[in-house]
Amino acid sequence: MEDWHLSRNVPITLFLLLAVQAVTVTGAFTEVEVGVEQNAKDIDDISSIVMGLDTRQRDHEVRLARMDENIIHIRELLESKQ
Repeated sequence: MEDWHLSRNVPITLFLLLAVQAVTVTGAFTEVEVGVEQNAKDIDDISSIVMGLDTRQRDHEVRLARMDENIIHIRELLESKQ
């Protein structure tokens, strides 16, 4: 079995092309990684905003329920006086 070897006929531009592609692929992976990290930060920010809105919605629901109870009580008082 013959050992693998590189012929002198292979142009240097092939090696340069492979090096450029390696750098390009590395840069692309770096961009993806930065994008993922930024998305994670954005998700955390949006999550905290949603939690605040959810808390406010629950407070509004409680207030509306109290208003409904008060209206029912006022209606019962008015009906009993008639």
